Amino acid sequence: MRRKGWLGASATIGGGLALALIGASPAPAVMRASQGASGPTPTPVSTSTPQPTPTSGPGLVFVANADSGPVTAYNPASSGAVTPARTVNNPQNPNTVWDPWGVAFDSSGNMFVQSFLSDATTFVYPPGAGSTSAPSRIFQANEPDNNAIAVDSSGYEYVVGGESGPTIAVEAPGASGVASNLYHVPPLREIPLPGGFNPWPSILSVDSQNEVLAAVTTAQGNSIQVFSGGAYGGTNPLRVISGPDTGLGSCSAPSPCTELSITYSSLTGEIYAAVSDGTSTRILVFAGNASGDAAPIQSIEGPNTGLAGNVITGIAVSPADATIYAMVKGSEFAAGQVNAYASYAQGNTTPLRSFTDASSGFADAEGIAIH
Repeated sequence: MRRKGWLGASATIGGGLALALIGASPAPAVMRASQGASGPTPTPVSTSTPQPTPTSGPGLVFVANADSGPVTAYNPASSGAVTPARTVNNPQNPNTVWDPWGVAFDSSGNMFVQSFLSDATTFVYPPGAGSTSAPSRIFQANEPDNNAIAVDSSGYEYVVGGESGPTIAVEAPGASGVASNLYHVPPLREIPLPGGFNPWPSILSVDSQNEVLAAVTTAQGNSIQVFSGGAYGGTNPLRVISGPDTGLGSCSAPSPCTELSITYSSLTGEIYAAVSDGTSTRILVFAGNASGDAAPIQSIEGPNTGLAGNVITGIAVSPADATIYAMVKGSEFAAGQVNAYASYAQGNTTPLRSFTDASSGFADAEGIAIH
């Protein structure tokens, strides 16, 4: 059943989007306009980590639409009301519920579509999937209500969900189930997260070291927690970004819950957090190795940004030029649009461009991720 009512900016549960930008065209090297923000313990980007080479290719922005909606793809340079360039429909596999909530890509370009409700299955499509494509494999981690998925460079799949409390299930590369068992594949291990039931999308990512990043919302303060990846890591975080200087907010009653969406850019080596916080909704950028009460090194906030008074259900960063893409909506299941911001955007800056789907208006749009 659909759930009605959710803390803070989220009003209902039942739609889902994830957005992924694949290989836009080459662009000049990324330059940051501002490196500084005050704070007692900010941690700079490690200079020992090399910057990857930008990806080439035309690029598409993928959006997963819940309530049995398709996964749709758009030109990243789109502006205004546009129609999708590609569509992936419900494959109608037996013993599955098609409820796209998240979408992610692995290093080979395979597309992972995460359903939220019921069996909470994960559908995996080969590169270039279109309207008549069938999934190459299907698996189910823990269930129900899986809301985010991430895949590391070794092929390990990370699925977060659960009604009694959020848990990250780690699945082996190539995990594949069968219809008679609802496609269930026992996780290699599980990582419990603090806090209660959290259906917010885009709360999971992986970094260049195959570490797992999770957005956590609690009354004691929101955080980004980083865990070791793969089959044999522990359940304790390697490090935690949390504290008043981080600007990540908290999820405490009776105040509306400040929600988080996160991503990591292998191009910049930085962590991006979208903080849905009423009139103070903002995008924050942290050093890739930030820890503790570290202040962000970049912040996009103010009336000109188009973020104030809205929520950001997903955030993604172009692998070509580090352009920041955000799904911005009046509320979680209101109509929305994708805003694009310059990689160096700082403060009260306007978007480079915005687009929405001419038919759906992105009413069921939710989380995002970028390949």
